[in-house]
Amino acid sequence: MLENETHRLRAMEPEDADWLFDIENDSKDWWMGATLNPIGRAAMRNFASGQHDLWRDLQLRLIIETKALHPQPVGAVDLYQLDPRNRRAGVGLVILESERQKGSAKQSLKLLTEYAFEHLGLHQLWAEIPAIHEASLAVFAAAGFEQTGTLRDWIRRDDQWVDACWVQSIRPQSPVEK
Repeated sequence: MLENETHRLRAMEPEDADWLFDIENDSKDWWMGATLNPIGRAAMRNFASGQHDLWRDLQLRLIIETKALHPQPVGAVDLYQLDPRNRRAGVGLVILESERQKGSAKQSLKLLTEYAFEHLGLHQLWAEIPAIHEASLAVFAAAGFEQTGTLRDWIRRDDQWVDACWVQSIRPQSPVEK
């Protein structure tokens, strides 16, 4: 369920801490998320140690790998703000700059969606994407997410405000659920 012909999603391992540290501390991308300050190596090592529980922590990070002879991480995908009552979660995604535009983002979103709907029993996934981030909007659309709204002046980038697009993927109802 967490892999297809070209990609796999896997749990974080302690050896992921160093490259995750670099990603999380790249301040040029902080404006797109909620990061306000750097994360220390010790905190990242603790996070990568895998001492999480999706239902307790209400978040999950999975590492994206290509299925090559020697698999290497190409990014990470997150479920966050898990709402167990309403069976929904936010989606975060980061692909290493050197690996962008190679299909990893779309494949990982498809794998995550299948996992969330079929295994976790979630009803919907959502994301807030800066309206000026056309590549992300295109990737989410290609993975089956639909833009359902615009949040005006939602994200502060430097001294300007940027709209955010609200995108959702809602699990199709089976005949039994109807």
